[in-house]
Amino acid sequence: MFDATHLPEVKDEADKFILELSRAVFSMELRKNATKEAGLKRYPSPLLCSYLEALPCALARDSTKEVQKGQEQITSILNDLVAMCMQNGVHAQDIVPMLIQISARFCAVCLDDSWMRKSAGYIGIRILTCLPNIGLKWVGDREVEFVRALLHILKDLPFDLPRDVTDVIDVLKHVLRVSYTDVDAMADVPISARAKLVHIIGIFFSELSNPNPVVRQAAQTCIDVVVELTGKSARELLFPHRDRMLAAIYTKPLRALSFPIQVGMMDSVRYCVSLDPPLPELNDELLRLLHEALGLADADDVQLARGNLRQGSLEIIKLRVACIKLLTASMPMTDFFSKQHLTRQRSVFPVDLTVLVLNDAGSPVSTSSLCTLPRKR
Repeated sequence: MFDATHLPEVKDEADKFILELSRAVFSMELRKNATKEAGLKRYPSPLLCSYLEALPCALARDSTKEVQKGQEQITSILNDLVAMCMQNGVHAQDIVPMLIQISARFCAVCLDDSWMRKSAGYIGIRILTCLPNIGLKWVGDREVEFVRALLHILKDLPFDLPRDVTDVIDVLKHVLRVSYTDVDAMADVPISARAKLVHIIGIFFSELSNPNPVVRQAAQTCIDVVVELTGKSARELLFPHRDRMLAAIYTKPLRALSFPIQVGMMDSVRYCVSLDPPLPELNDELLRLLHEALGLADADDVQLARGNLRQGSLEIIKLRVACIKLLTASMPMTDFFSKQHLTRQRSVFPVDLTVLVLNDAGSPVSTSSLCTLPRKR
């Protein structure tokens, strides 16, 4: 896309030229598709492919002002495309294939390495899902693709990269709201739509144990949004995937895994047992995991770090906090701890009182004592 921000004298002419060029490309594509027989797969022309290759460049900018200008340009271009279905006998179904090709391009950009390209991808998805007057069924049809692309952005960021990912999560929530805005407790919904909902929830369920805390939080937030939109409980939505997901956790040797993976698995089980009613069954596998969590929380640093204390100091604290939260969340669902007083006491005070604890953001805060966890009455 042409950048006229450094040439103010030609800015208006450049904007007008880009809009006319876009209109010409879309018109040629519409005429090409009109000559094809119904039902044939519509491949984009070489001209449209070249245009789509350049389109995200308007958003992949370092300057916030340039990104804002790019958003305005692309919004104007796509609104102009949507307006074509109001004239010259063009129908909405003729516009949708091009919208799908544009959305596929923005999703592909989300998989690029640089943050600028990723940000161009999620901003483009946000613009597409906000288009008026075209009907949003096509957004629902691309929901899985959008969700996977946006989650990839979160998963691909390093843990310590100081990026504000709130916008990405907001776009994720917006995609869900667009897809399920007219759903009323999933009654009278086609089987295909219910199957898609099960598939989407399966994607979020699998990310509840992700080593990256940002991804875990995003998955929990999205599940809450779907609960709000569908009227179903989180347990009801997650139940079809329960056995498969929990088996993947129960069968893994925790101590052989890295600390972030252990923390993710503990946090996933904690989320599941905190539901009302709890998602996991009280069985030998869950009790074994609770015993293992108790052992991890009570082990000393040398045992946990496996000889690498430099690497493990902060990660050990995060692991202990995750274990404590899991043990605390499991108390209301079982009387196991009430029958074994020594084990219960160790789950309440599993670590030395001079340990560092973490705040909600995962950062360590110094304290001289560890607060007593709530006891089951």
